[in-house]
Amino acid sequence: MNTINEEIKPFLNTVFQADCLEKMKELPSKSIDMILCDLPYGTTQNKWDSVIPLDELWKEYLRIIKDNGAIVLTSNGIFTAQLIMSNTKYYKYKWVWEKSKATNFLNSKKQPLRKHEDVCVFYKKQPVYNPQMTEGDAYDKGVRKNQLTGSYGDFSPAHVQSDGMRYPTDVIYFKTAESEGEVFHPTQKPVELGRYLIRTYTNEGDIVLDNTCGSGSFLVAAMMEGRNFIGIEKNEDVARFKNKDIDYIEVCGMRVKNTWQFLDEEKRSIIYYSELLKSIDMHTLVEESQNE
Repeated sequence: MNTINEEIKPFLNTVFQADCLEKMKELPSKSIDMILCDLPYGTTQNKWDSVIPLDELWKEYLRIIKDNGAIVLTSNGIFTAQLIMSNTKYYKYKWVWEKSKATNFLNSKKQPLRKHEDVCVFYKKQPVYNPQMTEGDAYDKGVRKNQLTGSYGDFSPAHVQSDGMRYPTDVIYFKTAESEGEVFHPTQKPVELGRYLIRTYTNEGDIVLDNTCGSGSFLVAAMMEGRNFIGIEKNEDVARFKNKDIDYIEVCGMRVKNTWQFLDEEKRSIIYYSELLKSIDMHTLVEESQNE
């Protein structure tokens, strides 16, 4: 587990209402273990979906990310191409997130339905990589040469047995956000997708930044995996969703509160105890005393 730098502590486990390009300038250099972000794709006419200037974004990303940190960005369609071409030096590969629900029904007679999004991975040096193994049936790999058969120095051919564990492919399946409960944001990502990616590219106690955190799914995911988070949300031009007023700073706060209250003590002990988390505990104590 990393020792937390004093300079970064005021930012940890806190949600900031700000323009991310400005707020990120306040973060110490090489202080972030993972950037996990669902950037605006620019695929709709909504003001909130305007693409952030990528050259300015990369300037801050590359300054604040650790040399072995991972920058993991969701994308789709033409935005995937734009994102990759904006930084070919550090682009490495992408995951394909297969979703449980398709979209693009209005064009279904002209185009195939869309049932996936991309997750682009960038880094300077090899980051933490914890492959999320899945169970399968054990199988015989066949006869392999140069395998020890039990006797010291015996390199004769031998049958090799698999334990059934499978390495992940670059296609991963997760249900969409509505399967997890209430949806607060038009492009809300599932918490389980965030948890998978966070487990893959970080260790417990690491710091995850989401600089356009929306309704906070990736912040919740970080907490559930025993990681620290920093959330930034501009909170503009998305005043109404599903015909009701929405304040995404309040939504993030509510979801962080609900997650923190049900987090086990082991995870709590790993996460830095920020002013936000202290205020949640204090509010809970007040509520409990009033109910006695």
